[in-house]
Amino acid sequence: MIHQETFNAFVDGIKKIHTVHDSDNNFWTESIEKYVKTNDKDFYIYPNIPNFIIPVIRENFALNREEEILLFRDHSFWNSKNQGFVITDLGFTDVLYDHIPRHYYWKDISHVEFAMYSLYVYDKSSVKCFEISENDLSKNIDGLLYFWADVMNSMINTQKQKSHDEIYEEYNTQYGKLIEQGKESEALQVALDYRRIEKRADFSSRIAWLYHNMGEDVRALQILDEDIDKLDEDDLIGKSFLTYHKYSLYVENKDFLNARKSCLYVTKNAPAGLMNEDDISILEDATNDFQIYEDYYIQHFLEQPYNERKLIVPVQSYTDLSQKKLAVVDINNLPAINFPMGHPVANQLYVGHPYIPSKYIPFENYELELIEDKIREFSQIMQYLGATEINIESVNSSSNNKDSKIDQKLSGGVDYKLVSGSGNAERHITNKLLEDISQHINLHQKFSPKKYPALPENLVWYQNEPSWQRLYSQRMQGALLEHEERIETKKSQVVENSELKQISAEVKWLFVQVNGNWEQSMEEKFEAHENAILSIHVKFAPLDSLGKTSVQDTIKGTIQNSMNSLTSYASSVGNIVHKILPIDMTDIEKEYLDELKACLEEDGEISSRERRLLNRLRERLGITEGRAEELEAFLLNPQLTEEEQEYLDEYKICKEEGEISSREKRLLDKLRVKLRISENRARELESSLDLN
Repeated sequence: MIHQETFNAFVDGIKKIHTVHDSDNNFWTESIEKYVKTNDKDFYIYPNIPNFIIPVIRENFALNREEEILLFRDHSFWNSKNQGFVITDLGFTDVLYDHIPRHYYWKDISHVEFAMYSLYVYDKSSVKCFEISENDLSKNIDGLLYFWADVMNSMINTQKQKSHDEIYEEYNTQYGKLIEQGKESEALQVALDYRRIEKRADFSSRIAWLYHNMGEDVRALQILDEDIDKLDEDDLIGKSFLTYHKYSLYVENKDFLNARKSCLYVTKNAPAGLMNEDDISILEDATNDFQIYEDYYIQHFLEQPYNERKLIVPVQSYTDLSQKKLAVVDINNLPAINFPMGHPVANQLYVGHPYIPSKYIPFENYELELIEDKIREFSQIMQYLGATEINIESVNSSSNNKDSKIDQKLSGGVDYKLVSGSGNAERHITNKLLEDISQHINLHQKFSPKKYPALPENLVWYQNEPSWQRLYSQRMQGALLEHEERIETKKSQVVENSELKQISAEVKWLFVQVNGNWEQSMEEKFEAHENAILSIHVKFAPLDSLGKTSVQDTIKGTIQNSMNSLTSYASSVGNIVHKILPIDMTDIEKEYLDELKACLEEDGEISSRERRLLNRLRERLGITEGRAEELEAFLLNPQLTEEEQEYLDEYKICKEEGEISSREKRLLDKLRVKLRISENRARELESSLDLN
């Protein structure tokens, strides 16, 4: 492929030679004209080189097929073209009487000097490596060799390797001009070209924000992640700068949970003097931001999907939040969750109950507690349904690591992603789950039921066990006297065996960062267990032998018990409803309030005609006159909390100073999160101010 810049430098040089003239010497001008247009048998200059001799020159001078021949001087006898001098876009080649081509490439040459009717060629070490005689290039025109020095130096300069700073400056100038012209798509392509060709991350943050502006946040974050991973581990400036923009992108998308993780990295690694585009210290900005995201995380912890908060590790201080399986929390600032007596303990792993969001259990015995809890609830339901006898026995149990021995010790400096270990610490792994169950649960029980069957209150597992629900229906039909239920440990095993390896690695890594080493005293926690099956055999008393209750009362009692159970379950899930207004409103009342706002928007008053129409609308919507007065009073004189008033005051100040900038919007959003005001409520407060 032709080296276009070098080729252009040659063509430009020929044009300059062509324009050389001396008004007092017509011979000189005529000689130059003839020179640049020459096509003699022993001297050819581009573009006047016949196609039929080009293959001959390539072969005799051992030229690359991709080289463009620009000048040929034939020194051979009989014009056989096997001796002489050739200039190409890649360099020049000389063949003497020995017929051995000697190649000199522009990229290896420092410069060319003109002196004593010759051109002297110097290599990168400033050593003279070749001499070009006047006869090679001047073709009997005195003084022409001087111009050839300029041409050849221009060709050399096009192939000099530019520094990273020079290359970056060229791209940056082009990028800046396109941004100023509003051509973001073209600017993005320039930045992507630089990233691809130079394999550097200088434009990565700008690429990410351009993708964000185009609504392609997934691609934006992918770019940042790829380039952060490519940087050297000790490049704290580059990694911190890109991670700062990464968490800022998360904030733009209201993803404060992931923003918290990335923000911590910046607080731990950003150099003190590193500034963002607004000349603000990245370290100080991230430190302030982290506290906001941390407060949000703790406040909304139980609102996360179960798999996001299933496993937690309380720590005394944060060192790393990059874990994918673990939720790491500050032991001194815990969410609203409950632990067993004597807990939590720092650097210990806990598992969340699948149906009681606020309940967390130590990982080492969570399977036992969950299966015990499940069996007890089933037994309680059976007892309420009139059971006379309950027998529990094991169908099978085994461990895929039974009787195996493992020696491991993890020392500081190990990447938890590798899950590697070395050292020594002996122990034997055995599966004691069923033995523990038999010690905690009575395996044989007898009852003497008196009451008519009904469901107990505050059930946890029942809503998620279809077989139990069918059993209840069968029992209430009166024909069921015996039943066998099988309960498997894998169905209450919230941590899959496939997850254990990564969980173990992440817990170890956290421990290494705190203490510098890992002793394998609890390694058996992370060993996968095979499924254990418990068979529960139940015998029931006949329905007609139990206390009589009317069908209607039975149905009412069952519905009430089910509703109480469902209500308890829904409450335990901890769904938080953010009120848009300080008073509860139905959709119909919101419709009325919207019309009321519309009447007030123009002059802040309601005319008699508008009042008559509002009253007619109120009646049609079924809203009482008193309730309408409450809604109107709130709209005209809203009651705000201290936090809402603080937010509204800051918003008012920003509005008074003119159009709110993107930076101010971001700071207002941070303040909103800090004050624990929902986004909808903030918009309502802003609208009320704009209305007034």
